[in-house]
Amino acid sequence: MGFYNDRVAIADVNGKEIYLIRKQKNKLLLHYYSSEGEIFEKVLADNLLGEFDILIQDDNSIYLIYQDIDKDLNQIKFNNKESETQKITRGDFPEIYELNLINNKGIISMIYLYPLDSFYKIFQIEHNILKENKWESILVDQVRISQVLNPIKVVNNEVVIFLAYYYENQICLKTFNIDDLEWKESIVLTDNKEKLYLDFLHEDGRLHLVYSEAVDGNYVIKYKAFKEDPSLVEMYGADVSRKSNSSNPTLILNDGLLWTIWNESSRIYSRVSNNKGETWGEIKSWEGTVNKKIVRYKYISNEKRKDRILHNSFGTIYPEIRFVGFE
Repeated sequence: MGFYNDRVAIADVNGKEIYLIRKQKNKLLLHYYSSEGEIFEKVLADNLLGEFDILIQDDNSIYLIYQDIDKDLNQIKFNNKESETQKITRGDFPEIYELNLINNKGIISMIYLYPLDSFYKIFQIEHNILKENKWESILVDQVRISQVLNPIKVVNNEVVIFLAYYYENQICLKTFNIDDLEWKESIVLTDNKEKLYLDFLHEDGRLHLVYSEAVDGNYVIKYKAFKEDPSLVEMYGADVSRKSNSSNPTLILNDGLLWTIWNESSRIYSRVSNNKGETWGEIKSWEGTVNKKIVRYKYISNEKRKDRILHNSFGTIYPEIRFVGFE
């Protein structure tokens, strides 16, 4: 089995259409599948620099933004085989990282990072809101990286946008209220020990957080649960993985079960909790993924399910699209 870090996104439209978009060198590729059996592939762009993200619009079309090799931002709107590309910026734009698109009550936003000072490893988090076909910019926060640029995580619950990010080795959280268009003060969720990666999900007044922490020369997946009371209060936590090269921790809530999934080199492991993270079952190894190409998908859907929260998932990409690591 091989694990591939190239970005891959899936848009599930009404449970009837699947748009799989992936990066292949400088190409942005679309693979389309419908419940009626229609399948096709298409090159959306051949000048991709690195970052792209997608969302589903209210009319079931797909909206995509990517940065090209000239560092300009481009938008692509497509529905089935029809697509339209348009430049958003022209020249004098920095290379961006961790691009995230959000559709909140019909308001489209994008959040990303760009370097301010390479010597001091300082990055700016910027939030852009599309209003009347014009992008309005909000500066969210400045962050300092410790060793590598860790990911951010953006979660949209239709009232509040949650943003989790690193300042050095501390994981912080900010919230944005879509009604008053204001970012609140940041909350520090962890200590400053060496860490990598992060994932979180929000459900029923609780925030579940996972990350990979350096322990004795290895990395361990750490889990923490917080409740809104009304500010965040830490409830409990656990070491979910063993000491190893534990990477890309991923949280999924499915049928009332909370899953933490991660990879150790080319193998996928997971643990499940039936009580919202208070206790965890044994570590499970997903041996059925041997000799398969494994990626970590971003997943979006316009079908709301009360029994599932799924933002990312490990999965196979060839010869079939299938999620792995949870049941």
